[in-house]
Amino acid sequence: MEINDLLRDIWQTILIFISLLIFARILDKTQIGQLTFHEYISGITIGSIAGSLASAEPNKFWSHYVDLFLFFLLTYLLSLVTIKNRPLRKIIEGSPSIIIENGRILKENMKSLRYDLDELNSQLREKGVLDISEVQYATIEPTGQLSVILKPDFQPLTKGDMNIHLPYATFPVELIMDGEIVEENLVKKSLTHDWLDKQLTDRNIKSAANVMYAVIDSKGQLFISSKGSLQ
Repeated sequence: MEINDLLRDIWQTILIFISLLIFARILDKTQIGQLTFHEYISGITIGSIAGSLASAEPNKFWSHYVDLFLFFLLTYLLSLVTIKNRPLRKIIEGSPSIIIENGRILKENMKSLRYDLDELNSQLREKGVLDISEVQYATIEPTGQLSVILKPDFQPLTKGDMNIHLPYATFPVELIMDGEIVEENLVKKSLTHDWLDKQLTDRNIKSAANVMYAVIDSKGQLFISSKGSLQ
């Protein structure tokens, strides 16, 4: 392979890589396990086109790149349309299907989904449910995941049921990550370096460089894990 060919392959691959990062960030979809069938197919197609681009001949690269951009653009526009148009969203992404209602299996709904009892029992076990008789409602979401609502007698007892009221949790705020102080979070919490140094000294830690992770957790408590610590 000549040096010019090698350089061309390198910049083409870099362009594809950066483009996919940008496209994925703009589409901003959820985790793979939460994708609808349409989103899953779109992702596979974009990846397939990108793979073809990596090995495309020089005279065909830009035409294939236009195909990649066009498919991304159509996917993005369709996502915008489905947000505003619920009937179209139901057609493209599907809608939830109830397969258990009041503890009774809805055979026709399962048949239309081509969803069998083995799959149902497997997904119920993943939810910690062993007996179908305990289920009030079970629904197959457009993502293919199973949502389960137990009958009242089998629902876990909560602190609210026992009239126990705990303070609201707050979002954790990282102060040190991999030995680096997160300055903006110190400012956000109105904390100083002197305060942080004192907290480290009280735990026999010489400096922030020796800390793997320090965070004010959801309960407002300071948690510190030094490098090499198993805490």
